[in-house]
This record gives sequence, C-alpha cells and structure tokens, in this order.
Amino acid sequence: MYSKLAFRNVRRSVRDYTIYFLTLTFGVCVFYVFNSIESQQAMMSISSSDEQALQSLTMIMGYVSVFISIILGFLILYANKFLIKRRKKELGIYMTLGMDKSKMSWILMLETLLIGIVSLTVGLILGFFLSEGLAVVTAKMFEAAFTEFKFVFSPAACGKTILYFSLIFIMVMLFNTLSISKYKLIDLLSADKKNETFKVKKLWHSVVIFTAAVIFISVAYYLIIDNGLMDIGPQFAAALACGSVGTLLFFMSLSGFLLRLVQSNKKLYLKGLNMFVLRQLNSKINTTFISMTVICIMLLFTIGTLSSGISLADVLTSSAEKTTPFDATITSGPENPYLDDQPIYADIAAELAAQGVDLNRFAGETSQITYHLSDVPNAVLFEYSTEGVKNMLTGEAFERFKKNPMQVVSLSDFNAQMRALGKDTITLSEGQFRIFYDMPQITPSVDTFLENNGKVTLNGATLESAGPAINCTIGTNFSFSNSGTLIVSDALAQNLPFDSAQLNINYKAPAEASSEILNQYAGLLTPQNGFLTITREEMYAQGTAMKITTSYVGIYVGIIFLIASAAILALQQLSEASDNTERYALLRKIGAEDKMIRHALFVQIAIYFLMPLALAVIHSIVGLKVANDFIAFFGHVNVAGNTGVTALILVLIYGGYFLAPYFGRKNMIQA
Repeated sequence: MYSKLAFRNVRRSVRDYTIYFLTLTFGVCVFYVFNSIESQQAMMSISSSDEQALQSLTMIMGYVSVFISIILGFLILYANKFLIKRRKKELGIYMTLGMDKSKMSWILMLETLLIGIVSLTVGLILGFFLSEGLAVVTAKMFEAAFTEFKFVFSPAACGKTILYFSLIFIMVMLFNTLSISKYKLIDLLSADKKNETFKVKKLWHSVVIFTAAVIFISVAYYLIIDNGLMDIGPQFAAALACGSVGTLLFFMSLSGFLLRLVQSNKKLYLKGLNMFVLRQLNSKINTTFISMTVICIMLLFTIGTLSSGISLADVLTSSAEKTTPFDATITSGPENPYLDDQPIYADIAAELAAQGVDLNRFAGETSQITYHLSDVPNAVLFEYSTEGVKNMLTGEAFERFKKNPMQVVSLSDFNAQMRALGKDTITLSEGQFRIFYDMPQITPSVDTFLENNGKVTLNGATLESAGPAINCTIGTNFSFSNSGTLIVSDALAQNLPFDSAQLNINYKAPAEASSEILNQYAGLLTPQNGFLTITREEMYAQGTAMKITTSYVGIYVGIIFLIASAAILALQQLSEASDNTERYALLRKIGAEDKMIRHALFVQIAIYFLMPLALAVIHSIVGLKVANDFIAFFGHVNVAGNTGVTALILVLIYGGYFLAPYFGRKNMIQA
C-alpha cells in the first residue's frame, strides 16, 4: 500500500518534482560524462605522451569529482528540504488520519528511491550519448585521429556515478527521517500560515548597511586589482574576505533600500501591480539574503571558471608555436638545476661531447647564445611607464624584479640566433645597444623608455639605442620569459660576468628519429648534471595537457555551480507556491486582469533571478580583468569570444531554470 501511495505521490507532484528531477538528471549526466574521459581513448590513436596526459586528466577529474559530489550533495539536500516544506500540510493530514511517523518516513524513503532510480537511469543514458560528443572534442584537442567511431560505455564512470549518488540519496533518506521525527502536528497543519519574521524596518538601517556594502566591495576591487593573481598572499585573502562581506551586506540591505527607493517614485510604485511585486520581493529577500550571497558568489565562480578556463586553454595553444622556435633547447645556468651546487657550463656543446653526447647523431643545426650579467637594473625600463607589467607583477614582487640586473648578449651571438631563425641580422656601432624581449606586457614600458630616454650606463660606459626594441623568442620554453635583454658589442659583452649559456638545436630529418635519439641521452641531460633540456614536442604535449585540463575542469565545475545556483533560486520560488497562489487569487477577486497577474509573476521571478546574476556580472568584470592580465603572461587573450561562450551557457542553463518556476507557478495561479 505504501509503495502505491509513494508512486502516486510522485506522479501527482510532477510539478513540484520537475526541477528536483531535472537537477538530479543533469548532475548525473555531467558527472558521468567527465568521469568517462579515459574510456574515450579506445577510439583514438594517440602518442605515449598524450596517453600519459589523458591518464593525468582522468586522475585530476577524479579529485575534482569528489568536490563536485559534495556540492551536489548539499544541493540535493537543500532541494529536498524545500520539497518537504512544500508538503508539510500533506504530511500533517497523514498524521491526522492516524499514520505514525515511521510510516511517513517510509513513504518519503520510497519516493526518494523512486526519483533516484529514474534520475540515475535517465542521467546515465544522456551521459552515455554526450560522452561520445566529448570524445570528438578530446580527439580534436589532442590532434588525434579516430581509429574507429564506436559507442564506448565506461563501467568505471558508471560505477563511480552510482556509488556517489547512492550515498547522496542515503543522506537524503536519513535527513527526511530525522526531519519527520521532529515535526509536530500543529506545525505541519499551520506551516503555510507562518510568516517570516526578520525585516530591516528602518530606512537608515538599510542605508548604513548598503553604504558599508559599497565600501567593502570597493576595497575588495582595489585590493584584487592592486595584488593581481601572481601573488596569492594576505592581500589576496583580504580581497576575497572584503568581497564576500560586501556581497552579504548588499543583499541584507537590498530589501529595505529597494522598497524605499521605488516608493520615492510614486508613479512607478503605484503603476499596475508594482506595489504587490515589490512587497513580495521585499519579504523574500529579507529571509534569503544569505542564500542570495552564496548564489552570487557561485555565479561569479561560474563566470570566472568558464571564461578564464577557456581563455587559458586558448592562450596555451596559440602561444606554443611562438615559444618553441627550435626543436630543442639545452640551458646551463644558476636558475636551471634544482640543486645549489650544480655545475654550470659556458660551452655546452663541448661539455656534451665530453660526457658522451654525440650532437651529430640528431642535431642538424646548433647555435649557442651566452648571457652575461650587467650592472643595469630592470628598473630603467619602467622609469616612464609600468603599463602592462604592473598587471603581471605587483607590490613587493615588482620591486624585487626591478632591482634584478638585466642580462646582456653579444652582437655575434644574437645574430647567430637570427640566422638560425631565418630572420634579419642587426648591426651596432661602438656605444650603441638594442633590446630584445618576448613578454607582451613589456611592450609599453620598453617603447616608452626608448622614446623618452634611450640611454643606459653599462659598466661605466653610456650607450645609446640604435633602434626600436626587437620582439622575438630565442630558445624553446614553456612560456614567454624574456622581460628585456641588452644586445651590445662583442668587446663590451666579453668584459661582463658570465650568467648562463643556451644551446638551440634543430633536428636532422626525419625529426621523429632525431627526437628518439635525443631521448636516449635523457639520463645525462638532467638539471643535476647542469643541463635543463626542453623540447618542442614536450612543450606541445604539456600545452595540450594543460589546455584540456583547464578547459574541462573549468567547464565541469562551472556548469555544476551554475546548475546549483539556478536550481536553488527556482526551488525557493516554488517553495512559496501555495502562499502565492492564495495571494494571486485575491488579486483576481479584487479585479486584477490575468494579463496583469502573469506580468507581475514574470517580473517578480525575473528580478529575483537577475539580482544575484547582476552583482555577479559586476564582480566578474573586475575578476576577469585581473584573470586575463594573468593569462596574458602566456599570450594574447580572446576576451570577446570566450565571454560569448560563457554568456551562451548562462542563457541556456540559467534561463531554463528561470522559465521552469515561471510556467509552474503560472499554471498554479490559473488552476
């Protein structure tokens, strides 16, 4: 009998369970899709390095999934709490008819089990088909060919999904049992008659709190812009704390502040059902300002992870070609090894030969460049402008950077690299210098320095610039790293202290065979032996792995946070459905037209959904500026394109959750 009653309750409460069911289904689907990545390897032909990257991605996704499961667990418990609140009167009727609490708990357990089985089944089926689409995207990112396209089911992902969500549903059942045991009959029957008690009654209270909110948020913006993302320290933590407190105070003050603000405009306040809508919003925000704060922060995190994750992935891919001009680069210097007593070699080719490395086996062309230390600090480049670089380095880190000495290379070494790169060489007269760099943030500072001064004093000699700065990368590296190096005459460079040497290599044909030969010497070309070896193949593999990881983690976490935020807002709207039904019925009785009522309902839900989103977007403008300044360290950022993708995802998911309670409540008030 109880099974039939549970099944009938679920069937009759489809309107209440729709958002709950869709949220569960989406959660299961996304969870399965991003945990089935490893199984997609069966359809692709990838290299050993890509295979290792795929395994690392799978491991990272496993750790992220633990965090995601916790978020989904809290979301499902929160949603279940609202559903129980929605049904208090129904439970009170059961108790009035003589049903004891254990039987009521059993019915709720059966309902939870039924919904869980259906949502797991539907979510896994959807996830199975969507994972095939993700396989295509993964193959494209790895630039791998499909050996054959086939539907691949991942037992590991399926088992993990069933295990995690089963634990969540068990928690829901325990929560329901505990909740039922605490209910009293009088509370259940009068649940829909209770009003929320907290109110910001006086205008000056709201004004003070709102002013404090603006101050806290402004301080947070200043701190995060000044600090940036290069230094995650006390100032960064203070920015997060001020931003969170400011957001909380903003929503705490909003109800009273917004009410009085609109009331001051009588024409707007008395138009249509605006008075009714504003009172409804005022009452709702009074009691949900904490959840609105959490939702706003989650939406900010969603916008940030989606936009920044995609941006970083694009930058890593687009900059790989520019930062890898040679097939391999071997460096020997004080910053390369991880040991304090490492050897440093001025002639890398000679030392390699002495240690048994035959360059002729794999190197078609080699060129060495030697770096010297100067007595010219980096600060001279930023005497007239810090635009660009200040977004990369801030505070004490920037001050330390400015004190570091600039590196110097000889004219002959630089021209040798230019010939190896197929570029034009340069000439210098006595008493002249040129600057070359590859970090894009340095451009404004270097150009301004050359325009306004263009002179440096090196080892007691005053040198003048012989031309504009040269933007080029010399040596294969993971990212742009040259903030400005002086090119001087050979005679002047030879009198400066040695700093490091760099041997650039282009392979013999075929490149694959040369790469394999170089790998045979991997045991000798180590930091402990005084060598740091970076290959183009390695950088492309790392770039691809980083691109996929940042993209997938950003999309995975962003979508889950977006679903959680929108679902909470939708459930909050539906939780008050019975009260609102009576109120809208009263509006109809006093002569309000159905069109006006539907419009009032739409406006009320729209404002409720837009308030946390609007503040999150404002926060994200500052946050994305700081994030993009950090990402620009690796290359050019396509802000417009990535913002468009994020906006599309927001519209589809957030907009869908907005429409669901609107149509649900519209049907209720028309019934």
